[in-house]
Amino acid sequence: MKKLAVISISALAISAILPTPPVPKQVKDVVKIEIKIPIIKKRTKATMEEKKANRKMAEEFAWAGYGWRGNNWTCIDKLFMAESRFDHLADNPKSTAYGIGQVLSEKSSDPAIQILRAYQYINHRYNGSPCKAWVFHLKTGHY
Repeated sequence: MKKLAVISISALAISAILPTPPVPKQVKDVVKIEIKIPIIKKRTKATMEEKKANRKMAEEFAWAGYGWRGNNWTCIDKLFMAESRFDHLADNPKSTAYGIGQVLSEKSSDPAIQILRAYQYINHRYNGSPCKAWVFHLKTGHY
């Protein structure tokens, strides 16, 4: 059964926003309208199809943007699997890390942007070596 939110709106509130005739004072205090709407929860997890598409995109970006293939791709694959399982909605409750690469203070929920930002970070921090990032992750639990 779907959960519903019940919203009570007074006649006074309605008369303030709708172009209706004035509501008599005695009615303002008594009449309430209840609207039941389904509660829509924000998704917190990507589907398997999305994760597969994110992984494929990450592999294509690694090759096209940085020339990372073979062993370099294997390191990225292991790193992103450990960090988020290629889930672009992965949210770390203990830090500001978010998304596929778990980049700190990441705000975008767009997988392409998340992947590119993670690659920029790896390229800068680890001198273009995804395997150095992976080795660091194995030692510390983060990269």
